[in-house]
Amino acid sequence: MGIPLGVIFGVIAMFCWGTADFLVAKAVKKISVFKTFFWSQVIGLILFFLIFLLFFNFPITPSNIIIIILVAGFIGVMAYLAFYKGLQIGKVSVVSPIAASWSVITVILSLFFLKEKLTNIQFIGISLAIVGAVLVSFKSHDLLKLRIKNIAVGVKYALIALFGWGFFMFFIGIMVDKLGWFFPMFFIKIAMVFYLLSYSGLSKQDIKFPKNVYFFIVLIGVLEVIAFLSYGVGINYEYNSIVAPIGAAFPMVTIILARIFLKEKLEINQKIGVISVLVGLVLLSA
Repeated sequence: MGIPLGVIFGVIAMFCWGTADFLVAKAVKKISVFKTFFWSQVIGLILFFLIFLLFFNFPITPSNIIIIILVAGFIGVMAYLAFYKGLQIGKVSVVSPIAASWSVITVILSLFFLKEKLTNIQFIGISLAIVGAVLVSFKSHDLLKLRIKNIAVGVKYALIALFGWGFFMFFIGIMVDKLGWFFPMFFIKIAMVFYLLSYSGLSKQDIKFPKNVYFFIVLIGVLEVIAFLSYGVGINYEYNSIVAPIGAAFPMVTIILARIFLKEKLEINQKIGVISVLVGLVLLSA
């Protein structure tokens, strides 16, 4: 039996998101987080628009789907900004594992509201992928050094990211069912760029194009487009509750790239996390 297409595209999304995050970490050393996020979204929107012109015709979009698009775009932007704010004021070892649990929300919502049915093996595979994603997203020695009073700093922003991304991906699942795999991502990207432009105007953010890291920005934008389209195709073939935990395991890719190129040491929890994700993928592919 071959590997399910939904799982394959989920893995592609995981690798692209993980690689994009690795490049983001390099880009934000030279420019602001907001500018990195903003321009990667703009580059992504340009690519989506080109794909639309070449291969698609504008669909008839029901008003209720338009509302979901606007809500999902807003939630997506808020989740990203909250996550970055949490990392800015809090501890990575606290904020990252909380935010990395977003697929739990997507799975629960999909099971209850989309009536998705999982086998016991799929449930175990999903659980291992989620646990693995959490374990690889932080370094245990950083957590051990934390004082109790510092643990709560940034948690509220991490929780916003957790629920935000969870609902964001759930809404994508609803829209893919109605519009197919391409247009939900395209429309949400339009909404997100609109909200980011509005936010930059209100907060007087500097959004001048960062020429000094243009290669990273373009590559991040391209990888995110591939990731989101792969996610859309994945849930077109497989349950959202299966594809979401696979895509959410992208921190594994980020830390592996950091190990290869930056010679960063993997801690025991991260090694266990990698194994957990891989075993989970094997079970979901069975």
